[in-house]
Order: sequence, then structure tokens, then C-alpha cells
Amino acid sequence: MNLIKNLIIPVDQDLNSTIKLNPIFPFLLSRDDLSDYVGGFVNWHKQTAVEISIVLEGSINVTVLEREETMEVGDGFLILPERLHTLKPHKDAKVVKYFTFIFEPVLLTGFEGSFFEHAFYLPVLNKKETFYKFNIQDKWTHPIFKQMKWVYDQESESNPAFQLNVQRIVQDIWIILWNNLLSKEEEGSRKHHNSRILKMIEYLHTNYSSKFSLTDMATHSNVSRGECSRYFKKMMHMTISDYLMEFRVSKAVELLKSTDLAISEISESVGFSSQSYFIESFKKKMRFSPLAYRKFLKENPNENSLSH
Repeated sequence: MNLIKNLIIPVDQDLNSTIKLNPIFPFLLSRDDLSDYVGGFVNWHKQTAVEISIVLEGSINVTVLEREETMEVGDGFLILPERLHTLKPHKDAKVVKYFTFIFEPVLLTGFEGSFFEHAFYLPVLNKKETFYKFNIQDKWTHPIFKQMKWVYDQESESNPAFQLNVQRIVQDIWIILWNNLLSKEEEGSRKHHNSRILKMIEYLHTNYSSKFSLTDMATHSNVSRGECSRYFKKMMHMTISDYLMEFRVSKAVELLKSTDLAISEISESVGFSSQSYFIESFKKKMRFSPLAYRKFLKENPNENSLSH
């Protein structure tokens, strides 16, 4: 049994997921175990697709910018497009498994400019909520769980009508969510928060390999030093230092995968002040040293891929 896994959501400079769904039928059923991901969590990202998930085992913290919720077995949650989010185990949960419907909005709306898009989809994007939580204990959610379970069970079957049923189910689920959750929230200003935090993240991603300067980051983001630290922690539920360390480790993982650079060279190139601190930080997030991780990659080349 392999103890190290290697999955990570590939993202661009603005944390947009670069995973592309099949344009012919833009739907993906993702079966996930958080232990399969680098560091044991799904890295910060956003995407153009809608995500609807069900927790199967364990408990998980879902963070969508400033809002964080703990999801238990039987909980479901909806994350809207363009919402920056991360998923981590709750406290000491050793096993966290869940599955997700990932689909482009066109599966709901039929085509751009449709009545469905204007009446039932675009209004949701202007809501102040970042994501929505629902539970099987609520009677109105029973059809959602039943239909999602049907797709989960039928996906591997050779059924010519599977895609047609999936589209019908996605639309049925959306209407149920609309009637019970999505139409009940008031409009809010989401774009301002996205713009400010993305400006801060842009600075970190551009300058991660250099010595960190809070003053420069605050100037880049047009805020004071104190506000820069407070706002980042409020929105990301972690300090700037913790985020920078995680990002540097993720960059080190990429270099360990794709190059034969010495550990000392990787440490320097991703911005760690010393090789010993790099090794300590890497082991803290990955549970193995950089050398052990590189050895694992060479011995298990099939693990060097993303299940999505």
C-alpha cells in the first residue's frame, strides 16, 4: 500500500483551475480521498464549473474565501463558479472521502442567453453567499441524494442514455436547490473581495522565490501592512506565512517531479532561507523528506498524475 500520493489541482497564476471538461459533454464525476492529494488537502483554486459534492466518509472543512464550514458524512455542498476555495480534513480526520458532480453551466442553461440562464442561473452568481450546504436529514434534499447516488452507481455502466439522464438529473437538482436555497439569499458584492484577495495572491505567486516583504505586498495591494495581514487571514483562514510556505512546498513538489535538481538548489529556487528549514517544512506538509518523495516518484511513475 502506497503511503504517498501526488494529486494536485493544476492552476494558473490567478488560481484558476486549468482542468478542462469535455466540451461535447462537460460533466465529470470525481471520486476523491483527501489523502490522495499533496499535503492531504485540495489546494486553493477556482473554476468556471459548478461543483456539487456529497461527503461519504470522515469530516471535511470547506473554505470559500472568508466562510468556512465543517461537513460531516451525509452533508452535501454546492460551490459556485469563480469562488476561490480549498478543502481540508477537519481536525484529526484520518480518512475523508467524497464525490462531486463537476459541470459547466451550459449543462443547466442549454445555451448562452437562454431563459433558464437568465431566470435561474445568473441571479445566483450575484448572491452574497460563497457556497451552500445541505443535509440528508432535511426532507427536501432526499431527491438530490437519491439522484446523485444513481449517477454514482451507474457511471461505469454501458448505458447509451446515461448522459441524457445526467443532464436531466443536474437540472432537477438545481431546481430543488433553487426552490429551497438559491432563491432565498440577497444580492451582495462578491467581486470586490475577489479582486483584493487575488491581488494579494498575485503578489505572493510572483515573488515567492524571493525574501518576503509585507511592506511590498501591502503596497502592491493598496492597503496598510496591518490591514494586509488581517484581511488575508480573514479571507483565507491562514496567515500569509502559512500560505507562502504551502505554496513554496507545492512548487518544490513540481521540481521534484520534473527535474533532477539537487535538494539544495530546489530549496533556494522556491525561496526557503535555508535547506534545513526547507526539509522541515516539506516534511511537515508531506510527511516525508524531499529525498524520500523523489525516490517514491521514481519507483511509482504512475502516481505522478492527477485523477481528475
